[in-house]
Amino acid sequence: MKHWLQRTAAVAASALLASLTIAGIGHAQEAAPIQPGVSISSGGGYCTLNWIYDGEGPLAGKVYGGTAAHCVTEVGERISLATGSLGENIQEFGSVAYIDDDLDYAFIEVDADAVGQVNPALKGHPAIPTGVSTTETSGTGDVMQFSGNGVGFHLLPLTQEQRVGILHSNDGTQHYVLGAVSPGDSGGPVADVTDGNKAFGLVNTVGAGVVNGLPYAGEGGVSLEGMFADAAAAGFTVSLRTV
Repeated sequence: MKHWLQRTAAVAASALLASLTIAGIGHAQEAAPIQPGVSISSGGGYCTLNWIYDGEGPLAGKVYGGTAAHCVTEVGERISLATGSLGENIQEFGSVAYIDDDLDYAFIEVDADAVGQVNPALKGHPAIPTGVSTTETSGTGDVMQFSGNGVGFHLLPLTQEQRVGILHSNDGTQHYVLGAVSPGDSGGPVADVTDGNKAFGLVNTVGAGVVNGLPYAGEGGVSLEGMFADAAAAGFTVSLRTV
């Protein structure tokens, strides 16, 4: 099921109140960056923001951050930056604009007064993303880069930002990557280092098991190639913002 944003006076009022509250905290406090890999919180719990997107066509001029659909509850919901999984809220920065429950992705429209905080670079990796990885340019065995706030991994910058995995499968819409992920990484970015530091997809599910007597762990999620096509087919056209 797909859900679109319909702004209400109540949402606008809450955004205004939030901006006034933040302004009163003190001008000396530096605003937190809104970038791939940061922790976010909502009614759905703690998750991770994936890539930064620019609206196209009727959405031109709007800026979005992505996450998983299961991380949010409804269109119009306010989303906050957080200090980390199980942490504290820092700042409300946007509203859920679009949800696709079938492929499990969502877009958060960044508030106009928070757009200046946006940084498209993957947290801990200023050279990522350079573009979008596809089935034509990526391949099984590629080195994949995570940056997120999975519980346990969220405690140190090293474990947040420097985890890597190996691409196991990708059909252009869904992928599976072998690597260390945990709840809290949901919605977060997956980059293909082998394919020139490109944005590849986002984390939807995390898990572990045994195949042929050997243990494995990894994540399954949406590939950007399929996500862009799916969203565009519904009239929600966006493009990746690169570094």
